[in-house]
Amino acid sequence: MNEFLISYVCHKLRVHNASKIEIEAKKKISPETAKAIKAYFAKKKGVRHIKSAVFMDQFIDTPNFDIFHSGASMRIRYKGDGSNVYVQYKGHGFSHKGLLFRSEFSSGRVKNLVKEESLHDIIHFTDAKFRDIMERSLPKDMKTALSEHFSSSIIKKVCVAPVICLYRKEKYLVQMGKAALEPSLDHISAFHINAGSFHSVSNFWEYENEIKSDDNELGAKLEHIDNLLEFDGKLAKKFPMHAEPMDKYHRVLSCFIKSPSTPTENVRAF
Repeated sequence: MNEFLISYVCHKLRVHNASKIEIEAKKKISPETAKAIKAYFAKKKGVRHIKSAVFMDQFIDTPNFDIFHSGASMRIRYKGDGSNVYVQYKGHGFSHKGLLFRSEFSSGRVKNLVKEESLHDIIHFTDAKFRDIMERSLPKDMKTALSEHFSSSIIKKVCVAPVICLYRKEKYLVQMGKAALEPSLDHISAFHINAGSFHSVSNFWEYENEIKSDDNELGAKLEHIDNLLEFDGKLAKKFPMHAEPMDKYHRVLSCFIKSPSTPTENVRAF
């Protein structure tokens, strides 16, 4: 049964490598709820805090927002002290039992975008063209996914960054044998970049919970869907949480341009 499900999910997401598929839940929460969940996790047996992180994303697209309208997202992520800049692509997804299934690809380090070793600390985003980054820094499987999800003419048009997000993330771990849950509390400040006017900002909190497995094995992730639903179900009985069907890029940008009816396709059952 697992082999059939793995094949089905890969087919739905148009992905050849099952290890590139993520399964996660997303919830809207208030700042007060985030604070309460953080205090709850600090005392909860079996929940271990593993990381506090701050980083920034530039979501990139074509001038006509072709990536946005496809339900996918692409971003240049800046982490650490400026030495770790890479590209991340997430393909269109579908939802099942309130969980989001989608593909995820990451590049190697994009070396020509690191900050200067000077007092200016400049990141040379404006000097880069996505075609050059794609040629030099994207791995073969990521290039293949992009070429299968978009025409070459669309890929060549990727040149704008309509949304910049600043993240403050608290990540936790719940170990479950060969798999684990990674719940996190995310505080996001997202700026919609406007030409010739003020930049609108959206400031919000999200709860995410992703199933992780050894070697990113999809079968193990599928086997632990009920564990994630049970964990989040108990949490929802204690704290106000609301389902969030959109990823951060679509949540922010849909406030400013016409969005697809939903960025994800709903699937009732496998």
